[in-house]
Amino acid sequence: YQDVIGRLRPIIIELERQRRSILVISHLAVQRCLYAYFTGTPMEEIPYLNMDMHTVVELRPGAFDCQVRSENLWDTSPECPTPLR
Repeated sequence: YQDVIGRLRPIIIELERQRRSILVISHLAVQRCLYAYFTGTPMEEIPYLNMDMHTVVELRPGAFDCQVRSENLWDTSPECPTPLR
């Protein structure tokens, strides 16, 4: 994950500069790194962060913390891997 974090540094700088909403669609490794950065999660925990697939995660960075909200877009069950909606 250190390699991914290194490649994300310029992107993180640009994300921090933005004053409007941004949608990032990426692989789970990138999502874990971005989530960890904005929530202050220690680097050792990044590979073990539980990030659900087919879920929109809203991060709202503030002065002292980051608000997190999740919305699952695609409910599946082990018996039926197709969408339940």
